[in-house]
Amino acid sequence: MPTTYAPDSAYDHTPVKAHEATTAATASTTGFASGTESQEENPLQKELEELEIVRAHVIDSENWRRITAYSNVSDEYRSHHLIAGTLRGANKLGVSPAMFRTLDQKQVISILHVGRDLCGHPSITHGGLLATILDEITAMNAIPNLPGKTGVTANLNINYRHPCIADQFIIAHSELSSLEGRKAFVKASLKTLDGTVLTDATALFIAPKTSLSQITEQLNQARASPKPNTPDAQA
Repeated sequence: MPTTYAPDSAYDHTPVKAHEATTAATASTTGFASGTESQEENPLQKELEELEIVRAHVIDSENWRRITAYSNVSDEYRSHHLIAGTLRGANKLGVSPAMFRTLDQKQVISILHVGRDLCGHPSITHGGLLATILDEITAMNAIPNLPGKTGVTANLNINYRHPCIADQFIIAHSELSSLEGRKAFVKASLKTLDGTVLTDATALFIAPKTSLSQITEQLNQARASPKPNTPDAQA
């Protein structure tokens, strides 16, 4: 699962000003989905902002800073982006999560809502979606600490502890365990608002020797090249 934290990356983020964090839902276009709906347009957004855990992190500005992610994903690319586009919408990732990072960049927490259209078994959130959320939350913790602020997922080990009932808010938390050169080791968990552990995980991210932008450019060039036995190739 290639990911990057370069300035032109979907993992780029900007701090949210304190007054915006407490008054505007659009300032919480953070984490695994992004949008511009107001609290009036999306009641879930208002419910999110009023959660005790969100309010507590907004107040604790000495340790936590509210951040935005995916804000620079272009409209053209958004429809192709799994988290910021494909999984975004009513009854899916239907609310812009509240995301916070510690000032030392060693912890990230995101409070998000999983809708009822993201199930495997009836009324139970698909385990693959939970894995995706864990990959994202660990990446957002690891990659800013890697050389070049670029990294790829080398492995992600998940323990599923309890079923995740759909249509509820959950808490994603990750913490940087250690750094070893181009490697970042991270641990993470998903919990319900009452503290029930849904999953826990460990992840390893590696900063590649070749930048991801170069790899992407090479792949795009290869894709654009005429294929053998096609009219363009034979011309």
